[in-house]
Amino acid sequence: MPGKIMVSGEVFLDGVKPDDAIIFIHIKGHGRARVTHIDIESMAFKKILLPRHSDYPEICWDSDKVSIPVKGHELIIISPTLGKLMKFHGNLYVRGKGKGIFFGLHREQIKTIEEYASKLGIPPKITKKI
Repeated sequence: MPGKIMVSGEVFLDGVKPDDAIIFIHIKGHGRARVTHIDIESMAFKKILLPRHSDYPEICWDSDKVSIPVKGHELIIISPTLGKLMKFHGNLYVRGKGKGIFFGLHREQIKTIEEYASKLGIPPKITKKI
């Protein structure tokens, strides 16, 4: 899908690697994305966050590997690409969706990711305000 950039990496939920886990960067204005965010799709995540439910854990994402505590579970992401883009310490918005979860980002991370996407030929689209 245009506007979704597949990111290489591994995902673990409570120490187990789901076979169907896929990591995407979803760029604002493409598909139904109203804001740039990170998607992780796997049916395994339905057990930690239902669609439209959320958590706001504190994390330190300063390397290729990050551990994210979500509702009593541990989500580990290992991705060199995200490790370069996500230099972040603070609370991360994590929300359930139909096929997995997504991470809402702070302005600084959105700017960095949108610059990365623009270099790949996928700039964010300007949306009209109502």
